[in-house]
Amino acid sequence: MRVFTDVEKQQLQAKIQDEQERQRLLKEIAQIEEEKEAKRMKGIISTAFSFKYGFLVLIIGLLVWSADPLMKWQNFDRFQFGNLVVPLMLLFNHIAYQFTKKGWLSRVMKTIAWIWLVFGFAYIFWIF
Repeated sequence: MRVFTDVEKQQLQAKIQDEQERQRLLKEIAQIEEEKEAKRMKGIISTAFSFKYGFLVLIIGLLVWSADPLMKWQNFDRFQFGNLVVPLMLLFNHIAYQFTKKGWLSRVMKTIAWIWLVFGFAYIFWIF
């Protein structure tokens, strides 16, 4: 077995320390990348969350605004109910496709959404 000189020992020790430093830096970089990815996914989830509930609030506001003339108990005719058809179409479709993802409730909501969609188009065509 070869005996190393003091200079060679120092060089090997420096190489070992460099390799350990490199491994530590690689771990830190990997951790920083994971944190960036987690923040990015959190941003995506946050954006999806805000779209999901923000659009729901918008649809409910449109529904309330459309139902306001009906609350005044004016003479009813077939044109007044047309204001509620489109917001209800939006509401049922939004609930069916944004809030229910799996199971029997999803199938029921999607069926209701499609039935109301067909009814809504038929009603709109009947009015005009």
